[in-house]
Amino acid sequence: MIKTGKEIASMYSLYVDDLFTYGCYLGFEREIVKDAVQDVFVKIATGSDKLTHISNIKLYLFKSLKNRLIDIHKYQKEHIPLEGVDPSEEMPFNIYVDVEKLLIEKEEQMQIKTEIEQMLCTLTDRQREIIYLRYVQEYDYIQIAELLQISVHGCRKLVSTAIHSLREKFGSLITLLAFLS
Repeated sequence: MIKTGKEIASMYSLYVDDLFTYGCYLGFEREIVKDAVQDVFVKIATGSDKLTHISNIKLYLFKSLKNRLIDIHKYQKEHIPLEGVDPSEEMPFNIYVDVEKLLIEKEEQMQIKTEIEQMLCTLTDRQREIIYLRYVQEYDYIQIAELLQISVHGCRKLVSTAIHSLREKFGSLITLLAFLS
């Protein structure tokens, strides 16, 4: 359980970038994501969110952020009845590969970035989200299933389908990218 402001600040520093990126990938505006991240940590800091029995704090924060963003979306769309909004409904999920953080200096890297984005754009929103969670955030299938509110079997099947689709469409390029990474 997190008790001190210093521990909360440390947790914030450790996870804020990942949370912000995830919220943006879900399709929310940057300022809304910033506010939602702040809301999650304010709730923790004020003690209205008890962190007892949390085995994976990062997964907990991702889930809290996603729930907060859904709440904000519901509030902004007052003309939609709340019973009509399903939190397990597929949300847009766009990955923008930011290879600049990996010190882009060569034209080849720009080509790789473009090809990865093109490949990911061939996937569904849900497939892009699950690939991001599995291979970028390195969550296991149980954690992803919990976050996306699907079964573990469904999670494995969705990852498998996405990978199979990429291999079918970009077989040799997938092998090349795996070799380069």
